[in-house]
Amino acid sequence: MRTLAVPGFAAAFVAAGGRDIDISRVTDLALTPGEHVRVTDEGGDEIGLALGDPDNARLRVMAVPADGFAKVDGALIGWRVERALALRTLLGLPGSDHAYRIVHGAGDGLPGFACDVLGRTAVVYAYGDGLRTVGRQLAEAIVGFAKLDGAVIKLRARGGASDVKEDTVGVAPAETAIVTEHGVPYEVHPLGGLNTGLFTDMREQRRGLPRFVAGKRVLNLFSYTGALSVTCARAGAATVTSVDTSAGVNAWNAGNFGRSGFAAGDPRWKFETGDASRYLVRAARDKERYDVVLIDPPSTSSAAGVSWALGRDYPELIAKATAVIPPDGLLWLAANTHELGSLAKLAHKGLRQANRVGSVLEQSGLPPEYPTLVAQPADRYLQICLLRVA
Repeated sequence: MRTLAVPGFAAAFVAAGGRDIDISRVTDLALTPGEHVRVTDEGGDEIGLALGDPDNARLRVMAVPADGFAKVDGALIGWRVERALALRTLLGLPGSDHAYRIVHGAGDGLPGFACDVLGRTAVVYAYGDGLRTVGRQLAEAIVGFAKLDGAVIKLRARGGASDVKEDTVGVAPAETAIVTEHGVPYEVHPLGGLNTGLFTDMREQRRGLPRFVAGKRVLNLFSYTGALSVTCARAGAATVTSVDTSAGVNAWNAGNFGRSGFAAGDPRWKFETGDASRYLVRAARDKERYDVVLIDPPSTSSAAGVSWALGRDYPELIAKATAVIPPDGLLWLAANTHELGSLAKLAHKGLRQANRVGSVLEQSGLPPEYPTLVAQPADRYLQICLLRVA
């Protein structure tokens, strides 16, 4: 194992609790993907054991001397998984068909990795090509400790979400499975892409939204497979309209409605394929009104030939949404990037464009099974803002 001395800023970062060292700030440092490295400060004192991840310009610190491990191996990984599972058990998340996050990166002492449990299968994400070997060890540990049938390991590299490298441990999953969250069934696809059909980071939002939607007309933009739409319908919404650019995920959404006992063809539930911005323009022109509008857009997109960037385009979309919201209606906003800055400030900009006034009812973010390090605040990527629009 190579010994690597890092500059003072990096040593101080690790001493303060950081685990993802930014090596883009270190000159003349050549790392092999997945290389095991003993990291020292400039004085030669060991500060950690790390994996090289040059794809992301990171040294992933997997252990510090106080942890008591001499190398990054199955024993260390198993110890981390056992502790991670204990937290999720405390939260009441494990179950034979439950969906939840069992490992979340540096917050669980496993920087560069994440894992969702989808019923009997774990989906492990390795964020760099060099991390795949340890990713397999992680998958084996999760299958063992959580008593699962098997795991899929996916390389979550920069780029597209559909063409990904996959490996399996144990029993390979079926193409589709039904999992539950809060007793609600959802179809998931463990294979074939990064996105499986259910974003576990929205678990607390699906728990909380029912307080606001009973008897309301709900519009869900960027609805994907409809987990939020189903939540609203089950909570007694008068109508739910889901809008997404993909006819395929709209069909998936409709299937999830059926799994919750809603009849196909019920006019209360609509599934519209198209661009969200264009839908709002048309709805405003036709004087449609929605008591609750949900907007959970991607950070960037070029779907349906329309370029979208969150920081640039979100305020205008918010302004358009207010045109279909009556006084005292609700606007629920999500943003999935730490680079955005304050979501509330973007909302304010959009409201000003529309000459509307908003009051913040709630602000939230990641659920508790998504722990993040205090030393790495940028890891808390999710922002949620619920507004009452006057």
